[in-house]
Formats: sequence, structure tokens, C-alpha cells
Amino acid sequence: MLYTYIAPFVQRAEPGVGTGTVLFVFGLGAMGGVWIAGATADRRLRTATLSLLTVATLCLVSFGLFAHSTVAVLLGFLWGGTHGGIPTLMQTAGVGAAPQDPDTANSLWATGWNIGMAGGSLLGGVALTGAGTGALSWTAPALLAAAVLMAALARRNGFPPAD
Repeated sequence: MLYTYIAPFVQRAEPGVGTGTVLFVFGLGAMGGVWIAGATADRRLRTATLSLLTVATLCLVSFGLFAHSTVAVLLGFLWGGTHGGIPTLMQTAGVGAAPQDPDTANSLWATGWNIGMAGGSLLGGVALTGAGTGALSWTAPALLAAAVLMAALARRNGFPPAD
């Protein structure tokens, strides 16, 4: 939701750098997030998933609190890390939940991810049009908080019992 509309958010926040710099820092963080996911997915899948979802939620809340400072750029790195790692961990959890049919699990995961991205973009557009860019950094963490709760409650079916 916020990623799709990062340019108007950065313009409003005026962190002292441009949108390209924020996206570059985000991308560097995303590479680190994929590495973290790869290093933890087999051993601590649930813990890593909950951790990255929580950090993502806190980053987006912090965007609202520190929108007018360069702290937002540093948070872009952390947020990127979560954005890079969460999809990998969630896909791993999906395959772990349906080991007898990993192709179907991956197909459902990809479809769900795309629906989530489209829905987030739609909701972001509604928030941006209705309440302005300030609403983006408060609406997105509410959705992520729901994801943290769902992942926490999915202990038996969504994550291997070894975690």
C-alpha cells in the first residue's frame, strides 16, 4: 500500500533526499531481507516471519512519526529488509503447510500475494485520495498488524511444528 505510493509520501515528508534514494535504500534492505529469510527459513520459520512482520509494522508507524526527517530514509532500509524477507518466509510456510502438494501451495501463495498487492494499491489510492499522504503511514501498519496476528495464530497449520 505505501510502497505503491512512496513518491507522494516522500514529497510530503521532504526527508532531504529524493524518491530514487529512498527506493535505492529500500532495495538494499530488500537484498538483506532475502538473505535473512534464506538463513532462517529452515530453522526458525515462524520466529523469523513474526519478527519481520513486526519490524515492518513498526517501520511504517515510524514513517508516520518521523515523516519529516532523514530517519525515514534509514527506516526505508529496515522496511526494505522486511519487504524482501517476508515473501520468502511466507512462501516457505505455505509449502510447509502442504508438503504433499507444493505446486498448488505455491500457486495459491502467488495468487494471494498478487491479490494483496492489488488490494493494497487500491486501498492506498482510496486513502491517498480521501485523506492525503499522511493516511498512508497509518493505514498500512494497521493491515500489517493484522498479518502479525494471523501469523501468530497460524502456529499449528501455517508453520512446521518444529518451530
